[in-house]
Amino acid sequence: MKKIIIISITVLLILLVTFFGWYLIVKSPDSSAEAIRGILPFGTAGDTGQPTTNPSTPLGASDQSTTDEFGKPTASLFRISMEPVAGAVILNKGTSTVVVRYVDRATGHIYESNLTTLAKTKITNQTLPKIYEAYFRSDGNAVLFRSLQNDSDTVENFSLSLTPPKATLASTSSPQATDGLYTVSATALRGDINAVAVGSGNTLFYALRDTKTLVSSAFNGTGVKTLFTSPFTDWHLVPVGNNLVIYTKASAYVPGYAYTLNTASRTLTKIIGPLNGLTVRPNASGNRILYSYTEGSGTKLFANNLQSKDVSEIFPPTLAEKCVWSVKNVGVVFCGAPTSGLGSGEPDNWYRGATHFSDRIWRFDTNTDIAEVLAEPKQNLDIDIDVLDLKLSPNEDYLIFINKNDLTLWGLKLE
Repeated sequence: MKKIIIISITVLLILLVTFFGWYLIVKSPDSSAEAIRGILPFGTAGDTGQPTTNPSTPLGASDQSTTDEFGKPTASLFRISMEPVAGAVILNKGTSTVVVRYVDRATGHIYESNLTTLAKTKITNQTLPKIYEAYFRSDGNAVLFRSLQNDSDTVENFSLSLTPPKATLASTSSPQATDGLYTVSATALRGDINAVAVGSGNTLFYALRDTKTLVSSAFNGTGVKTLFTSPFTDWHLVPVGNNLVIYTKASAYVPGYAYTLNTASRTLTKIIGPLNGLTVRPNASGNRILYSYTEGSGTKLFANNLQSKDVSEIFPPTLAEKCVWSVKNVGVVFCGAPTSGLGSGEPDNWYRGATHFSDRIWRFDTNTDIAEVLAEPKQNLDIDIDVLDLKLSPNEDYLIFINKNDLTLWGLKLE
């Protein structure tokens, strides 16, 4: 009898220990997760400094109404890419289709998205990881990739030429493209390239830190021409037709200057400066310029008609590089402007990622001094968008830009 009681007590104790062990593991996963976290060198994926918005959630709860059940946009502001991108170009395909080509930052794959339906197609499949910057030719069939070599400080630059798949005859009357991928050929660009700008046609402009020169070449790196030599190497480049506007790297604590570089005569003409924190954006013809600079604890934004010498201040102010000029409507500019303004220490803090903005998207008419809000992402979608790298479609019916907060790609229908 005593033996049976001892056995019963032992079994009961084992059951109790098993139960409490199960409870601690299953019901308290946080403590076990913390133990595992201590073993991993960089913690979990959520601790790697990624943006606060969640790209794995399709547009977020407040964003669901921007597309219908077929994925077609129902709102003027919509997300094009759920994943971070390295660069994009917007172009017409055929007579009525507007598409965006963009580079996936993680893989280097190139995608094409129809802005009417948001149907997405992968057009290249070569995996080239960690592409930090991508610059497309205007026709979308060539692109410059920039990446860090083996996670070092050495930047690799290589140009890709994209050849579309051959058409096949779907019927006796009309050819139709196959669903095949584009053919890719790559060429490495030589030199320590510091800054890049895409010119008209097949032209690339870039600054070479090792030779202290500004040069032009074809997209594949052939036909290099030296345009300017200077001991100063930290230039920003903005194309103006066949010429360039160049300006010194902006800092709130250092006077900046902007110049026009005539690529034919190779002469430099000062436009503006010295102004602390100077950033500039010229229009396509180069006869108007938008410039921002630091004054006191804030930022000023002005539009300057270089022909008439008329200067107008723009409110609310933003950084000039968060803007793009219209080509169809001379004097009109589209900008992302922070809802809470810009504080001291800009653009330095913005460049290094210490500050992030939540922008409204504005249309400014510098001829009439009329300002119009086109989109309010925070109010309408509950998403903070820090506008970067704006581009207009050829017919200016769409505006695309990157959200600097998470590097996703967005579109805004203008008409």
